[in-house]
Amino acid sequence: MEIEAFETELSSILDNSRSADNATRVNAIPELGRFIDRYSARERLEEIMVNDEIVTMRVDAAEQLARHGGESGLLAVLNELGRRSADPDVDYTAYMLSELENFDEFPVLSKALSIDQKLMSPEAKLGLQHLRELMQK
Repeated sequence: MEIEAFETELSSILDNSRSADNATRVNAIPELGRFIDRYSARERLEEIMVNDEIVTMRVDAAEQLARHGGESGLLAVLNELGRRSADPDVDYTAYMLSELENFDEFPVLSKALSIDQKLMSPEAKLGLQHLRELMQK
C-alpha cells in the first residue's frame, strides 16, 4: 500500500473511532487493530479502552490490544483490569480475555505470565491476579 494511501486510510479510521455514531465507532475498533503498529492507532485503542462511556467499546478495544498489541498491549489491558478492579464493568473485559483463552483463540494467560514481572505496574499485577482467579473458577 502506498504510504499516502496508508496514512489516508488510517486517518479515516481514526476519525471514525471518534464518531458520535456508535456503530461507526465500534466498526472502527478492529480496523485500528490492523494498524496497531502505528502509534496513533495504538494510542487511540488505549484511549477507547480507558475512556469510552460504552462498555462494549472498551472491551473491543481491549481485545484488539491483547490480540495484536504484543506484550505492551497486553500490559495496557492488565493495567486497566487492575486500575478498575472495583468497577464491575471491567468484568466484561476479564470475561472476554477468559473466552479468548478458553476457546483457544489467543493464549492470554500464558502470554501474560511470560511478561517480566519487573515490567508490570502494581495495577497490572493486580489485573493479572484477578484474571488468574477468574480463569481458575
